[in-house]
Order: sequence, then C-alpha cells, then structure tokens
Amino acid sequence: MDQRILYALPFILLFVALRLWRGSRARKLKVEAMWIRPFIILVVLGLTIYADPPPLAPLSAAIVTLTVVGLAAVAGFGFGWWRGRMVRISIDVETHALTSQQSPWALLIFIAIMAVRFGIRYALQGAHTVGGVPVALIADGVTIFYGGNIAGLQLEQWLRARKLLSDTIAAKAAGKTVPSEVTQAHAGDAAEAGHGS
Repeated sequence: MDQRILYALPFILLFVALRLWRGSRARKLKVEAMWIRPFIILVVLGLTIYADPPPLAPLSAAIVTLTVVGLAAVAGFGFGWWRGRMVRISIDVETHALTSQQSPWALLIFIAIMAVRFGIRYALQGAHTVGGVPVALIADGVTIFYGGNIAGLQLEQWLRARKLLSDTIAAKAAGKTVPSEVTQAHAGDAAEAGHGS
C-alpha cells in the first residue's frame, strides 16, 4: 500500500467511527457553524486524493481529468441536494434551537463510496487504465462525487434551516400563534405543526 494512503487512512477511519457513533440520531443545528462538518469531510477527501492523485500531464490527460472531475462534482452536488431534501429539520419556537434528523442511508452511502474507491484501486492495481481512462482518475472521480454530495447536502440544509429560523422569528415578532415545535420536511414546503403548544 502507498505510504501516503497509510497517512490518510487514520483520518478516514476516525471519520467513519464518528459517523457510526452518531448514527442517525437527531442532532442540533447551528446555522452559523454548518460549514465546519463539510469542511472537515472535504479535507479528509482531499487527503485521500492527495495520496493517489490523478494524472495531469500531458495536456490531453489534464483535459480529460478536469472534465471527469467537473462532471463528478456536479453530479455529486445534485445528488447531495436531493439527499438534503429528505432530511427533516425542526425548530423549538421558544429557544430557536434547530435539530435535524438524517436518513440512516447517509452513513451507508459514505461507506459504500469509500469502499468502491479503494476497491477500484485494489481490483485494478495491476492496470493503469481501463478503456483508456486512468484507474486513479476513476477512483478520484468517485471521491469527488462524494465531496460534491456533501456540499449539496449541507447547502440545502443550511438554506432551509436559515429560512425556518427567520420565518419562526418573524411569526413571533408579528404576534402570530406558533406551535411549540415547527418542522419542515422539504425545502419549499410550508412549515408543519409539530407537537402541540
């Protein structure tokens, strides 16, 4: 195994362990700190790509690489946005505390993507290309897809959480009756009443 992969592996295992520990329990959301989690994930993914970077020379290889990277990032972002819409976000109207309940599939998707990435490297370790496409680029495309997925997931939740918070504050300021907990299951949906006041 490449020594750089050995350096990145502890970070990956630590992240997976933390995700397993937290599971799919409802967790508190702080709108102003929602950038921290995706930043950590993107750093871990960046270390993974650094451990085995795709070819960037000659120019034709660089163009193919950038094309694959761009498509993987866009596809991952779209997939993450779709996943984000499945997350339920709630707010306590008294304390303005936000919580989110993620799908249990989120962790399985992460593990599957990382397993596919490393599986590709080992299954094709004797080959440098598959159908003219470098094996390292295929593996990194999967990693970048996941990075885009995280970015889309977090952005969708951040926009929805911020709107739910501002709508709740505005409703209280206007003297409107607000239930003790307001939940929004999908972006663009009207807020749903939660527990009775």
